[in-house]
Amino acid sequence: MIIKGKIIADKILEEIREKVFVQHRKLVLGAVLVGDDSALKKFVDLKAKASEKAGINFKYFNFPEDIETGELSEKIKQICNLGEVSGLLVELPLPKHINQQEILDSVAIEKDVDVLSSEAQKKFYAGNFSVLPPAVGALRIVMNKIGLDPKNKKAAVFGQGLLIGKPTVYWLKSVGAEVFEIDEFTMEPKQYSIKADIIVSGVGKPNLITGDMVKGDVSVFDFGYGKKDGQTMGDVDFASVSPKCRHITPVPGGIGPLVVVSVLKNLVELNS
Repeated sequence: MIIKGKIIADKILEEIREKVFVQHRKLVLGAVLVGDDSALKKFVDLKAKASEKAGINFKYFNFPEDIETGELSEKIKQICNLGEVSGLLVELPLPKHINQQEILDSVAIEKDVDVLSSEAQKKFYAGNFSVLPPAVGALRIVMNKIGLDPKNKKAAVFGQGLLIGKPTVYWLKSVGAEVFEIDEFTMEPKQYSIKADIIVSGVGKPNLITGDMVKGDVSVFDFGYGKKDGQTMGDVDFASVSPKCRHITPVPGGIGPLVVVSVLKNLVELNS
């Protein structure tokens, strides 16, 4: 079964729109973009379009590539304090000269729709799931949709980054899954992935996971995003893996739209 996340996402965006309309609320999602990287701009544009569908206003805050950490931090604090936005995200990655965590910590917790400030992370990793990191929110949405309960299942998570791997591992463990944590130092990842009922990947390396690495009837959730021969691809070699799957998310149009939806669900929750 190929999971078409965009179809699920569009339905949820309509539900958010109705909720916002009924409650007569004017919500504004803000996005901080540093520099003019076209790929990052594309991700911000996707969030802007989803916001429009959900009846939520969107505001860009674009800063030059050479801005320093201190100045950017102050700008973000001002945006939060002046009440210009109901929620704020910082598009990552930031230029290398900027202290990323210091910038993420500049976002007030009550406006942190990405759950990336130290304060928001602390709450999440203490088991407070009132708002979820968007990758986790997306995973929960799709698992609920297809009726997949991770409890007592074996899960292999490729990549242990801040956005996808780390929070996904924690959440899967919290709901009763046995989790294999796979990173670039893992010797022979196949020995773990071949046992997994659930595979989650967020590395950004096309064709990292191939058909010989998975067992039959597996559910695969591909957060990866990369380019190969000019084509957008996930971490999973779709041609060789999909015939063995019970469920699989394609790239593009799979789990990505649900990550964006999760940001907007967090915005609504933080302003309830």
